[in-house]
Formats: sequence, structure tokens, C-alpha cells
Amino acid sequence: MRRLIWFRDLVERKELLAAALAVSLALDLVLGVALAVKALQRRPVLVLPIDTEATPGEISDEAALAFARLYVVTFDTYTPATLPASTEWLKKRIAPRTWSKAAEALDRRLDVVREGRMSSLVVPLEEGSVDRRAGIVAVIRARRTIYVADALSRQAAAIYRLTLEPAAATPGNPSGIAVVSQTVEEEQDENAR
Repeated sequence: MRRLIWFRDLVERKELLAAALAVSLALDLVLGVALAVKALQRRPVLVLPIDTEATPGEISDEAALAFARLYVVTFDTYTPATLPASTEWLKKRIAPRTWSKAAEALDRRLDVVREGRMSSLVVPLEEGSVDRRAGIVAVIRARRTIYVADALSRQAAAIYRLTLEPAAATPGNPSGIAVVSQTVEEEQDENAR
């Protein structure tokens, strides 16, 4: 019985209900338009610490080199304690078409480093270059120092070649750049700069 009285009170106040409905519909419309505008806006994408503005889907030489330097340093600067986090960071930047094989190799490397108590330090020696004849290939020359069980094992200059491609920017890989393949060649000259 109380519910009927409450409903009867509401029906008697039709103008109040109409006003509330009008305000609610207007607010829904304003919020819907605001949401559509926000969803359609171009969002800024964090690429890399570079001076030029990056365009989504395009990889400038400057962005490719900055990404490659960061990738190389993260790839080959490690200790058994830091390698798991570095490996996860690297996996997020591998192209989907080569992810399975590369992730497996990174996991195997993790076991080898732990068992051998290895550590490594890489310092880029030059800015690097980008070769666009066969895709986007960033070439970085760096000094690589490897320790095994706290003893110096090897120190040499190495040339890292990373084949890159545009990828969807994600929270895990905000640069929108992915690594398709990589090679590391140690230089014969032990007296690298």
C-alpha cells in the first residue's frame, strides 16, 4: 500500500519528473559528446627521448637509433639478478612474427647466465646508423665487457644490427617500434675505442 502512495505522489508531480528527465537526457547527451570527442582525439604517444615529434606508424632515423641504443644496452647489460626484469622488458619489444623463437632464446639465456654467474656491460661507442635498403636496420657499435664468476672473460667492440618495424604502441611498448631480428658481431680488434 505504501508503494502505491509513493507512486501516486510521483505521478502527481509530473512537471518535476519531466524536468528531472530533461536534465538527465541533457547530461547524457553532453557526456556522450564529450566522450566521443575525447575518443577521437589524437593521443600523444611517448616514443623515445628524441628532439623531433614522432608520427605514429613511422620510424624516423633518430627514433630508430634511440630505440636501438636503449634495446642494445638493456639486452647486453645484465647480472643474474637484473636479467629477469630485462628479459621481460625485451620481450615486450619483439615483433609478433618472431616473438616465439626470440622469447625462447631469451629464456635459455636466462638459465645460462644464472648457472654461469655471468654479467655483462655494454657501452655504445657511436651514435650508430640506419640502413633502409632492406627494411629499417639500426646499426650500433658498442664495447661489450663480459664477466664470468666475477672474473673478466672477454672485452671487445661489437656491432649490433637490429631490424625494426612499426608496431602498435602499448603500455608495455610505448615506442611503437618492434625488433624483428638482431645480430651481434664482435670485432676482431681488441683495442676498440
